[in-house]
This record gives sequence, C-alpha cells and structure tokens, in this order.
Amino acid sequence: MIMLLKDETSQQWIYIRALHVFGRSRLKADTTLSNLDASQIHASIRWNGQIWELLDHSRNGTFVNGQRLLTDQRFVLVCGQELQFGPHATSKWKVACIAAPQAMLIPIDCAAPVINLSEPQFLPDNQAPQVSIYRSARGHYLWQDLHDSVILRDGDLLTLAPHRWRFFDVQKEEVTLNIRQYQSSYQVYDQAKVSFSFTVSQNEEHVILDIKTPKRQASLGERTHHYGLLTMARQRMQDALRGLDISTQGWLGIEKLSRMLGVEPAHLNMQLFRARGQIAREFPDQSELLDVIERRRGEVRFAAIPFEITRGSCLESRFDPASFV
Repeated sequence: MIMLLKDETSQQWIYIRALHVFGRSRLKADTTLSNLDASQIHASIRWNGQIWELLDHSRNGTFVNGQRLLTDQRFVLVCGQELQFGPHATSKWKVACIAAPQAMLIPIDCAAPVINLSEPQFLPDNQAPQVSIYRSARGHYLWQDLHDSVILRDGDLLTLAPHRWRFFDVQKEEVTLNIRQYQSSYQVYDQAKVSFSFTVSQNEEHVILDIKTPKRQASLGERTHHYGLLTMARQRMQDALRGLDISTQGWLGIEKLSRMLGVEPAHLNMQLFRARGQIAREFPDQSELLDVIERRRGEVRFAAIPFEITRGSCLESRFDPASFV
C-alpha cells in the first residue's frame, strides 16, 4: 500500500509519491490544481522516513480541517484529515491511507492493475513475459526487455501496450546514473560468498544448476533455461582466457545467442526472465543474484560471478573473476 488521497468532489483517488507536489504548474506539479487561487507550486507532501508531512508554499494558503497552515510549516498527516489547497478551492481531499511509500507501478488507465514491486515482476504475466522489472543489488530498479536495460527514475511513464503505468520509487534523490555508467561499474563477486555450479550431461541435453551463498546452498534442478545461462557463462570464460578486460567479457548479441540456442529471440527473452524468476523465488532476500544476467542495448552476458562447469564426470572450466581483474 502507499499513501492515498481522495477527492471528495470527483471521488478520484490519487497515489502520493515520496515527494508529491500540488499546484497549477503542469510542468512541476504531480497533481495539477485548477482553482484560480492556487499557486503554481502550492503545497507538497513528503515522506521523511517515518511520517508523512504536508508543507504549504502558497500565497493564499493550505488548509487542514479548515485551519490554515503557516507557510513552510511541516504538518503531520493522519487518516481522516481534510485538505484544501486555497480558500476557494471546490475540491477537498481526504487522507485515506498513510502507509509508508513503496516502489509501485501506478496505472494511468483504469484497466491496468496496481503493481507492487516488492519482488521481481514480469509483464504482462509470468507465463509469457515480455518485460522484467526488479531491484538490482545497487538499489536501482531496472526495466529489461528483449532489446535493452533501462534504469527507472521516480515518475517515469512506462508502456506495455495496451497499458501504461507511472513508476513510483521510494528513493528521495533522483537517480542520475545512466545505463552505461551502471554497466561500467561492474561488481566482482567473491567465490567464498557466492558461486554458480553447472552440471551438464555429455550430450548437452540436461543442465542442473546449483547456487551457493553465505546464507544457503540450493539446487535449482534441471530446467531448459539453465542452458542459456550455461552458454553465457561459457562465453564469459572464453573471453577471459583470450585476455579481454573483465568489463568487456562475455557480451553476446541477442540474435547471436538465439542462434546458438536454436530459439527465437522472443523465446530466449522468456527463458532469461524465467531464469531470473526462479532465482528470485529460491533466494528472495538476496537481490544481488538477480544481476547474474546483465543487459545492454541488444546484448546480454553472464555477470562477473564465480562459476564452475562440470560436463559428464569431468571439470570443464572454473571461473574466478578476481583472477581476471
């Protein structure tokens, strides 16, 4: 849940962002006010980490239960209060919920669902995913589709036809990192902390994946999507042995990887989403594992995570990224 206000005149509900601005300015306000006595930037509601606060920035005043606030006064909001922006405003807003902010997708159109991003999400659904949204180990939410990976910023408009959503983040500061900066600041994982172990049959028909972390070790069993991870891991190993820098190792074009696996790009994308989804379910409190599949425009790779590959009864390779920094 998230903070909600209800327009008692129109019965409209609005979801409040961690910093939410009311005013007549269509460029700067999150909720636009139409009454003439409202200021361009009239008032704001913000989450201070513990409570929701209302601040008045206007010339004509902001009112709570009919009482005018002092300019720039921080007023604690609770359920049931009635807010009015300007003395002659026809709309009055009732505080309906004061839950702490969460990362969410808020629908622009009524037909789309509200989506809580407390765990990785696949759109339009888990059975036929076209997009994955998840929080990376660096704390940024990523929108990943077949062709690209994009860092989401609070307020971004997201479209997956026929629906549209507004992305609400809980971060107070705007994320200014672009995707190239994000990808260049790669993380090297310590083998003592996390590692992937692939066991592949001699005929390459069966792949079992085991993952070890400081908290637990789990077998993810045999899945079709494990072969895609295995193929990317092998490419990473090949590039490392060729002496490529760790920041450039392992990148494979989507079209090339699809041909290597003998599947269509859309089906490859589904396999990669399912691989991340399985890891998320098995290790719900370890978001760093979701970064095992790194993306940039038109390319993917296996992250700089330690792994070993056993084919048949023989060790095929062992990758320790710290050895290639």
